[in-house]
Amino acid sequence: MKKQSGGSSEQPLSPPEDFVLYLDENLHNCKPILDVLVQQSIGHERHGDHFAPGTEDAVWLPFVGQNGWILLTKDKRIRFNQLEKLAVRRHRVREFYFSSGNYTGAEMADILSNALPKMRKVCRKYNPPFIASISKSGDISVRLG
Repeated sequence: MKKQSGGSSEQPLSPPEDFVLYLDENLHNCKPILDVLVQQSIGHERHGDHFAPGTEDAVWLPFVGQNGWILLTKDKRIRFNQLEKLAVRRHRVREFYFSSGNYTGAEMADILSNALPKMRKVCRKYNPPFIASISKSGDISVRLG
């Protein structure tokens, strides 16, 4: 895959109006997270509105990338699964995952609330694809870019 040149004709990576989070199957029904997104007027798409339960990640990841949405998950394994990692790269997915899958919904909502401004900055700074973790303090670490 060739990298595109950094010419001035490229569109901005993620202006605020285009910052749409895609909540994967693990998070799409998490009421505390949905409440934070509504309270902060963050556009979001829910996995269950597009795919049946149990749909393989390698099937829906291309859909996320093609729509330019930003994946939010608590599934850290995507960055290790070769098929899924290939889908992230090939379809230019921007992925954020919680650094621990053991947080409660309320904890993830608090973390997300703190992390959202930093997530926007990462989306502007890094060209897709990338995978970044969200720590308990809301800090972001880009793991694959």
